[in-house]
Amino acid sequence: MFTRSRYAPYSDAAFVHENDELSYVSAMRLREDELFVRRMKESLPKGLKNNLQMLDLNLKDGPIRLRVPLDQLRATPVNPADPSIEKIRKALARQSELGAMETLVVPAAVGNDVDHLTVREAAMPFTALLPTAFYEDLPYLATDASASDDLETMRGSALEAGSPLTPVVLSADEASDAAIARKRKLVLNYASQIDDEAGAVISGVAANYNGGERLWVNLSWLMCFASE
Repeated sequence: MFTRSRYAPYSDAAFVHENDELSYVSAMRLREDELFVRRMKESLPKGLKNNLQMLDLNLKDGPIRLRVPLDQLRATPVNPADPSIEKIRKALARQSELGAMETLVVPAAVGNDVDHLTVREAAMPFTALLPTAFYEDLPYLATDASASDDLETMRGSALEAGSPLTPVVLSADEASDAAIARKRKLVLNYASQIDDEAGAVISGVAANYNGGERLWVNLSWLMCFASE
């Protein structure tokens, strides 16, 4: 979604001229996304590899789009007039028209990162129509004192909208230790943004679920995947 960025704290971007920083970091992060997709495909059966595709909306991230400093991103509310909301909705609608969107997996926005909140806001109209799961944003889930409250706020909002959410564990398809190690390897592909410490925190959460991941799902998701 928000892939036009200057945020790459663990890269050499600090040595790039200010005028070139946006294009340099955005290109770097695109390469990380592409590498992530390639490595995800490695574990898929041959007949499913082409099912995994990346669509880059190339939107500006919070500090650029909203003109707020990094340390204020999680204290900045969603702007209902943010043009990126409509752009995301148009992209989702297009995927639906193409028959390419059978389910949704959306950030729960634990930690209140404004970009995660904005994506969640943009996707909400589609959650009434599709099996939907909200994923727990990491590392915020493991590091923020407000994480539990953020989850309860999200669940309360869903309940008010008539769509109660249920926690389910998406099980790993390999041994727990291997799944945790693989998750660490995958998140560390984002070397410009995630250091070893954060990688350990993110993969460590998977240990709570034997290498899997907890999702918060709506009734349509439960009905769709009840037998799996």
